[in-house]
Amino acid sequence: MKSLISTTLLLLLAFVCQSQSFEVVETNQVFKGNVGEQVKAKIGIRNLTDHPIQIVVKRLEKVIGTSQKTFICWGGDCVSADQDQLPLSKRISPKETSLKFESVLEAGLVPGISSVKYLIYNRDIPEESLVYEVNYTIEEEDNSKTLFSSPKITLNDIYPNPVTDFAIIDYNLFDENIKAKIVLHNVLGSIVGEYELAPFESKLKIKTEEFNAGVYFYTLYLDGDGVMTHKLIIRK
Repeated sequence: MKSLISTTLLLLLAFVCQSQSFEVVETNQVFKGNVGEQVKAKIGIRNLTDHPIQIVVKRLEKVIGTSQKTFICWGGDCVSADQDQLPLSKRISPKETSLKFESVLEAGLVPGISSVKYLIYNRDIPEESLVYEVNYTIEEEDNSKTLFSSPKITLNDIYPNPVTDFAIIDYNLFDENIKAKIVLHNVLGSIVGEYELAPFESKLKIKTEEFNAGVYFYTLYLDGDGVMTHKLIIRK
């Protein structure tokens, strides 16, 4: 009888030792975004215990494009792209499901599939750990939205927006005698670029790598008259 009780206690102790103090709230979700966007994947971590725990988040691996960057964030504060770990452990209250951990991807300029793999563990019991992979699908932005249309010209929305290196505007100029151009200016109203819309072309490419990061505005001019203005965001 004593032997049976001892065996039972040992099995219970082994079960307790193997139990995990936390879990990731599984979403089975692939996070989607468009080229040029910043995609935020919010990952829930649930404290399964009746006492606070300290969680450490470390990036193990990233499979991303050359124009992409990934960041580890907690509560809206992000470390730099070259840092693979949050500098401090993060407290999660008893039975709390924290949604403060975010895996952020700057989608870059090319569509495709990206992934980032994390190690999450209990600071005080490091063997209590798990590996979690975040998957992203980046698609071409739908640039079919028409911003301006007339018998003389149609102009679609600029893309990608936000932009890093270059932006594209699709257009159709029906009257080759009209003088059409795009004027780019900053928030102070100063002109930083002027671009003619050629009558026998349908695409304007604007290099933005030489501009400072920030908010800009682009205006369509027809024969010297501004007919439409829209916002452009430049990121570095």
